[in-house]
Amino acid sequence: MTPSRAAKRLTIVIPALNEQDKIADTIDGVLPLARELFDDFEIFLIDDGSTDATGAIMDEFAAGEPRIIVHHNAEPRGVGAGFEYALSRAKFDAITLIPGDHAFQNEGIARMFKAAGAADLVITYRDNQSDRSVNRSLQSHSLRFILNCLFGFWLSDYHSMIVYPVKWLRQIAVKADGYGYQICALISLLQLGLTYVQVPVSLNAELRGSSRALRLRTYLELGGTILSLLRRVPIRNVNLRQIPADAERTPAR
Repeated sequence: MTPSRAAKRLTIVIPALNEQDKIADTIDGVLPLARELFDDFEIFLIDDGSTDATGAIMDEFAAGEPRIIVHHNAEPRGVGAGFEYALSRAKFDAITLIPGDHAFQNEGIARMFKAAGAADLVITYRDNQSDRSVNRSLQSHSLRFILNCLFGFWLSDYHSMIVYPVKWLRQIAVKADGYGYQICALISLLQLGLTYVQVPVSLNAELRGSSRALRLRTYLELGGTILSLLRRVPIRNVNLRQIPADAERTPAR
């Protein structure tokens, strides 16, 4: 008798702040793929204090799909805070964050979904960053070079989409609410020795206008995250075999 494969399940987090023009395209891309490629899933839509119609659009999607949960923040709290909210309530063993600004092409999201379960971590890397603005591309390449030199993992990308293992992510303290959350979480898990695969994904064409990722506050957040990682002792003393699947989440602060 051929053994049955393990059920494939994923918790998906989609945060957005004032993305009324893009959030529907994001969800319309993710939802059919989740239905096709997973045995079960849940989607947390995080309205991070939007003042436009973003939250209302999210509520419309939730009305038609019971596996969608909408959380509205009264004021902006940051990408990391929204991810933490979903992580503390996730039903499944794996979790990922997909930006609500329709940044990634659906083909890449499908590639990431298909790779889920191939290793402890699925780390995607953006293969067409040169198509974006020079400043945005330079920022991403510089950040990757700095992190590779400082921590020695030599990844192709540190700030793309990632599929994380929920039970291990709940055991580490991530002291960042904004863009630095993902970097802190990823490096912490890599320091534990978790296995990973890298998967290419492509970015959609960037709309004209300024990007929130280029603001001074973002640079300061990322700098503070990197300094905190350098100042602490690397996480190497967690026995992964002793962490139960339903382990309670360790508070981040």
